[in-house]
Amino acid sequence: MKRFEGKIIYITGGSSGIGLEMGRIFTGRGANLLLIARNEEKLGKARQTLEKFRRSPTQLIGTLSVDVSDINDVEQKMKAALDVYGAPDVLVLSAGINKYADHFENITPAMFDEVIKTNLYGPRNMIYTLLAAMKSRRSHIVILSSAAGLFGMFGYTAYGTSKAALLGLSDSLRYELKPLGMKLTVVCPPEVDTPMNLDEVKTLPKEGRAVKSLAGLLTPEYTAEGIVKAIAGGRYLFIPGAKTRLLYLAHCLSNGWLTRMTSDAVIRITCKRMGNKTAAGCSGHC
Repeated sequence: MKRFEGKIIYITGGSSGIGLEMGRIFTGRGANLLLIARNEEKLGKARQTLEKFRRSPTQLIGTLSVDVSDINDVEQKMKAALDVYGAPDVLVLSAGINKYADHFENITPAMFDEVIKTNLYGPRNMIYTLLAAMKSRRSHIVILSSAAGLFGMFGYTAYGTSKAALLGLSDSLRYELKPLGMKLTVVCPPEVDTPMNLDEVKTLPKEGRAVKSLAGLLTPEYTAEGIVKAIAGGRYLFIPGAKTRLLYLAHCLSNGWLTRMTSDAVIRITCKRMGNKTAAGCSGHC
């Protein structure tokens, strides 16, 4: 796709997972990249990984350590980035955490705030800081939400809230960007095999694990390829994975009844398998 050749692309969460895979694809198509994440060591390794996919020795692959949840850090670092790289033609907002997938009563206010600040305020902070510079380039904004933003899931009161809020942000922001000639793509993948799962697995209840499995597991490579195609095609909403698209269709056609009924059934069966005495939090379902 020649449309990415020579373009400037910023990717938050660019040191691993979907962000890194998108970086690989964009590098192979001649784009100039700025990978953004918090961990400098991981960013360095990501840059080394992408070096071999360059189409030209003049392509830029830069890295920048930024805490997207901190508006002061974002404003300071993005000012420097604009001076060095220029405004992005494509801004990919992939940074996110899911450290606290658990029963609601186990998620403290501080935990909830941490998820919201990274997953919701992070994209908001980046867009707010860069929007003025992106207007003249008619840049394309890409927001990674989640299937958990399309419909609720057991154990996802923090993560699901943050991702559903991103859909609200995207829907509203799209109307403001369109008259400016700017496009927005919001992506809602199911579970993707990324390092974030290592945090989630520590606390995710078995009921949540069972419900989540309904949509299947995608690879970062497959997901990233689909997202890049969606960007190139100017799509607004992109849902990777046939199972997730089918679930979302059923959800919309039944006004949520079918997906709620299916999830309730899966939770009830999971509780019975665990046994009422050992299934923490199952009393309301079993």
